Amino acid sequence: MTFHEPADTRVAWLSEENAGLRADFLAHAIRRRAYEPRDPEPCDISLVPRVVTAARRRWLGPLVERLVKASIDAALDARGALPGEDDGFSLAWIAGQVGRLPRQFVGNVRFDFLPQGDELKLLEAGWVNLSAVDYAPQAAAALLDTVPTLGESFDVERPCLGMKRRLDELGVRTLVILVKETHTPYAENDWELIREVLRPIESVVLSEREYGALSCRDGKVHLGDLPIDAVYLRALDGPAAFSGPHARLNREALALLLGSDVIFLDHPLLLLAEDKDLSFLVDRDPGLAEVVPRMRPARGAVGADAAQWVLKLRDRHSGEGVFFEACDLERHGDDPGAILQERLEANRFPITTVHGHRGAAITDLAVHVSYRYDVPSRRVITAEVAGYFSRFSREGLRVNLCTGGGIVPVLSEREDGP
Repeated sequence: MTFHEPADTRVAWLSEENAGLRADFLAHAIRRRAYEPRDPEPCDISLVPRVVTAARRRWLGPLVERLVKASIDAALDARGALPGEDDGFSLAWIAGQVGRLPRQFVGNVRFDFLPQGDELKLLEAGWVNLSAVDYAPQAAAALLDTVPTLGESFDVERPCLGMKRRLDELGVRTLVILVKETHTPYAENDWELIREVLRPIESVVLSEREYGALSCRDGKVHLGDLPIDAVYLRALDGPAAFSGPHARLNREALALLLGSDVIFLDHPLLLLAEDKDLSFLVDRDPGLAEVVPRMRPARGAVGADAAQWVLKLRDRHSGEGVFFEACDLERHGDDPGAILQERLEANRFPITTVHGHRGAAITDLAVHVSYRYDVPSRRVITAEVAGYFSRFSREGLRVNLCTGGGIVPVLSEREDGP
């Protein structure tokens, strides 16, 4: 049964057709770098925002702390383990590369939820190389620019502010941002917005072909003569990073960094927590079954299973490796990297977009969490909700910008609002 989720009554009027308002919003979105005309296919944006109420935010706080702890605990237990030949998770080899651990893990994780009725169900988590950290919240900021009275009731939360708090706590003065050689204007906007917020921390962007400029002297990482306190990984997003044209440089850079004293903003060991088989979370914290869909092995899957299950490849990103059709389940069912996840009935949410589309679409709600975790005691020091990201899909069941989706602005209800 399809559930049509209404927009918050305070913003529902934005679904009405208003060409002048749409033009104003688009102009503000371009200025804010949420909409990028340089891109061959600019990402559509809805004027109708998703609202996170103060009550929902309070509910999320304890939940995301439990998710952070269960995920990092699992990654630590996997460290040094030798994956079997049929492990099915192609990044498991990273566990054996981490020779020494930092005293703390620090970073920004994104938990991607699918609204189903009044509930949120966790689809996956992104721990390393998130590519849509700050440009998506700029869509919500553009909406407040367009309708300033919304600021009386709502705020826009920016995950990069959480990043800055964590880096300031650790006394970081210099940061290298490692990015892909090939990237979109949106990705460039994203890290430039982050760099602006991080000031006065000195940050340098280094693309894959330039990784060889990094060196390590007496445990300290340098870029030329510049000592580097911390590194922010934006180029390790799955198996392609270690098998593509820059595979050798990526592996060498990873080995150099792991052998140094540099602070990681998003430690590569936490790639292990990006496994799409989320059953490890429930194994560690059975109460998380409230938000984690049921999982089962995909081996032997048949077409009829598509009515109740979705097939996922455990190490894929950006909407790839997710299959809904019966023929795909039969084709990939014996892949050692495949898992079946309970098929969810996604809500439909109203949208009215800058490209002129109106109607109901599938949307998600991603929650950014800024965290610090003490490794020796296995204690979560900080796990604070730092911002949100929501996407819509008008056609198909995949909700991802890389597969043709659009952005839904997310507004946070102010605790002191009217």
